[in-house]
Amino acid sequence: MTTPELDYKGRSIGFFHPTSKGSGSALRLEPRINRDDNDRYNCFFLEMAPQKSLASRGADGMTPATFDWTKKITVKLGFLDIAELLTVMEGRAPKVGGDRNGLYHANAGSNTLIAFQRNPDTGTYFLALSIKRNGDSTPHKLAITLSEAEVTGLRCLLQTGLFFVTFPALLRSRTATGTVTP
Repeated sequence: MTTPELDYKGRSIGFFHPTSKGSGSALRLEPRINRDDNDRYNCFFLEMAPQKSLASRGADGMTPATFDWTKKITVKLGFLDIAELLTVMEGRAPKVGGDRNGLYHANAGSNTLIAFQRNPDTGTYFLALSIKRNGDSTPHKLAITLSEAEVTGLRCLLQTGLFFVTFPALLRSRTATGTVTP
């Protein structure tokens, strides 16, 4: 019997917030859940890209703004990163990272900062990614403001995804290989 494969690569949700000045950003969130317990690559990837072009209206109708995904910033969100984001989304903390400026990720080639906080005056959420690659003099920064409705949807996705990031084997179908004795 063939086991069905579950592959979430390429499936993502995006939020596109262009501005009339061309300073907008886009956000993409993609779950990466493995089928192999030996490969611990279970996470969400969060990507942000800067606005590339303005929306325009021409003879052929409306042309939407575009975003430059070649200049994106990507961060891998693991269990604790997702839990920190959910803490803010659920109103249990004003921002991620407590007294720090956010969540820090360091690897051999760069340092990345994730900032996420709720603005109690407007009810919106501010998400920023900043990366400083080794050898760069200044960090590359991108930010987006998300509405309460957008964050509610993201919260539901992250809450559900957190279970499967932690227990990916439960996504696979299992066949009984022996008898179970009660």
